[in-house]
Amino acid sequence: MKSKIPYIVAGLIVVLLTVAGVFYWKQEQHRRWLWAKIPMSEALARVPEEWSVDTLAKRLQATKKVRDADTFKEAAQKVNLTTVKAGGYQLPETAGPQDLAEIFQRGPTHQKVTFPEGFTAHQMATRLSQNGFAAANDLRTLAYPAGHGSHAIEGHWFPDTYWLALNSSATDIAARLNKRYQEVIKELPQPFPTGYMNKRLTLDEVTVLASLVERETDVPSERALIAGVLLNRLRIRMRLQCDASVQYAIQQAALAQGDQSHQIVLRRHYQFPSPYNTYLNYGLPPGAICNPGLASLKAAARPQATKYLFYVWSPKLKRHRFSETFAGHRHNIALAARER
Repeated sequence: MKSKIPYIVAGLIVVLLTVAGVFYWKQEQHRRWLWAKIPMSEALARVPEEWSVDTLAKRLQATKKVRDADTFKEAAQKVNLTTVKAGGYQLPETAGPQDLAEIFQRGPTHQKVTFPEGFTAHQMATRLSQNGFAAANDLRTLAYPAGHGSHAIEGHWFPDTYWLALNSSATDIAARLNKRYQEVIKELPQPFPTGYMNKRLTLDEVTVLASLVERETDVPSERALIAGVLLNRLRIRMRLQCDASVQYAIQQAALAQGDQSHQIVLRRHYQFPSPYNTYLNYGLPPGAICNPGLASLKAAARPQATKYLFYVWSPKLKRHRFSETFAGHRHNIALAARER
């Protein structure tokens, strides 16, 4: 009688091979699953500071952009990705670990840029230049075209934090900033206040008034009150006499000559010939003197009712002193002089 051992051994070998084959197949399927392209949860991946590959891998797994952090680290090794630069990275609709490793290895496509409230278009362009945007100078030219006495764009680029593509054109950036402005003005209270001859201010006039408020004070609680003072002056056809408007006038004149240094207002500048000089001209300037934030826009749209016509900065109080009469104003000026 023949021994059954060889058959048993052969059977075991077949079983083992089958099990091994199934195991290998499953492992291979799992590996393919790990490396497969999946939908991206967002169009832009934001890296706030320089990250290690390990930190990025964990973040990608946590945000479900990869199925396994170790798989991404393996992909990163293949493309020699060792550190990840701060910035924004444009993502496709679907991507796998290898795709993502190559994207992060190439460097950021976007940069985070913050424009403080009260920045002029010139300051915005300078901030973009400092952050590596090639279109910065074109943006400045767009805002201040040669031969124009007023600048219609000033005031219509909203100061905020943006993630902008480094290869954006000037028109693309301008459109993005203006789109945000258009969104914000929908929040302004209506109707707008009335000015000279009881005529209601337009949106552009509210924006110009807001720009004056923005540059005249950095004390939040004063914004609506200063807007009210300036509105009172408009109503009685009294010159606004805002130093901030004079500073803008002389700054723009200096920029036209290629001088980008900060300009300080001196008494002689009150006679500087410019439509923006509110010491020489009645009414609002022909355009905004900066890009105001939401608080100043709201203050201009809904000023505080007041009888004040004057204000002067108090170094001691770190705010303005207000008065209804010129005599009171002269008294406050004397107080301020002693406080310096």
